[in-house]
Amino acid sequence: MSSREWLNVPNCITIFRLALVPIFVWLFLTGSRDWALGCFLLAAISDALDGFLARLLNQKTKLGGILDPIADKLLIFAALVVLVIQGQIPLWLLLLLGGQNLLMIFGALMVRYKNLEIPTSPSRIGKYATFTLICTVVLALVTSTGRAPRSLDAYVPVLGFIAALCVVISTMQYFARFGYLWFEPARPR
Repeated sequence: MSSREWLNVPNCITIFRLALVPIFVWLFLTGSRDWALGCFLLAAISDALDGFLARLLNQKTKLGGILDPIADKLLIFAALVVLVIQGQIPLWLLLLLGGQNLLMIFGALMVRYKNLEIPTSPSRIGKYATFTLICTVVLALVTSTGRAPRSLDAYVPVLGFIAALCVVISTMQYFARFGYLWFEPARPR
């Protein structure tokens, strides 16, 4: 793959989002909650922007199809980890998302081992899961700044539960759509 094929605006935005993950974690853990919230919001906005630009500029690439969900999952997972450590998000949500990601990683490795094509098209419910997880994290970050009304605290677990439902349904849908690959015979290399 030449640099011209993969080095485009949407992929650069995705790489920028990956770079924001450790910055967000550092800001949050050092007590700069407002800056951490801003960093997370910037990363979340960049997620919508890179997909929009990839379609608008006709710059969809296989690398972008792989990197984009990795950047999303890494950002959300890192945010959930620090929020669980601070006691703002329930541990079960992090474990549920971690279990889903382990299943997907194992499935992708198995499909790759069999020399099959790894599906990169997200499902609509998978996008809803990402969106509700981002909303849950943003609300938890807003309440962690200390400036938000305490009444918002009760909505964090509610949004987390909705996000968990989306994660469970998207996992079942991915298995329904691509589960046959587990049983597909390997292709010759």
